Amino acid sequence: MATTSERRDGRVGIDAGATLWKLARLRDSEPELELAAVPAGAVEEVRRRVGEWGPDQVQVTGGGAAQLAAALPGSTVPVAQVSEFAAWACGAPLLAGRAGWTLPERYLLVSLGTGTSILEVEGPVATRISGLTLGGGALLGLGRLLCQTDSFAEIVALAARGERGRVDLTVGDIYPEGGISLPPEITAASFAKVASREPADLAQALVGLLGENVGISCAALARARGIETMVVGGSALSASPLLGEILRLAARFGGVDAWLLPDGAYCGAVGAAALAGGVS
Repeated sequence: MATTSERRDGRVGIDAGATLWKLARLRDSEPELELAAVPAGAVEEVRRRVGEWGPDQVQVTGGGAAQLAAALPGSTVPVAQVSEFAAWACGAPLLAGRAGWTLPERYLLVSLGTGTSILEVEGPVATRISGLTLGGGALLGLGRLLCQTDSFAEIVALAARGERGRVDLTVGDIYPEGGISLPPEITAASFAKVASREPADLAQALVGLLGENVGISCAALARARGIETMVVGGSALSASPLLGEILRLAARFGGVDAWLLPDGAYCGAVGAAALAGGVS
């Protein structure tokens, strides 16, 4: 059996968020990323995963970084903390490159997790310029109240088969004969109709409320700063293709292209791992 020192390979980055802890392994010997996610607070599972991966270094970021750094075996594997914003700014171009994308020199980077953080990225420099209280946490909390489920996955599944037009008031509801320069299917007011209380319809309306408001708000912020592109990642977005599509369309309506980052839930973890190896 190989010793710990003999089997060490690469760096591990961990993004310790409020709901999920995301892990990414960058290996020196292979180009492929290894990704994993565990519930926030699952220290023993992280220890087990890090032990199996046997990295040269671990670098942690996010709100739970201090707790996690203190719990990991720093005596055998060097553990350090890195800024969440620096990790996201480093991770985004790496994930984009794996997808064959070239990011613009300047863009808005949106982290849609439990809440939403908004960064302006210009070259290697990332600056947090705003945030939203809307995110996966609001979707889960409102889902508990309206759909009687504590499962994020179940809310997403319900939303996929729902009909939000039974819950939201649309432009077509207000102007049934037209006469306004807006598509009739555009939401005029979320939850202003509530002709249905079916959990699936309510869940889709919740996803619509989140996606439209994040997309429109970020697009307005981008245009105010002369930015044409927003790059979006985060665990909430990765869990729901419908959320991503609604957000993308809302951003387009606001005059900005929204790029949905592949494996975007792991952006911070990938960036933390890359920073551990000096990648920029």
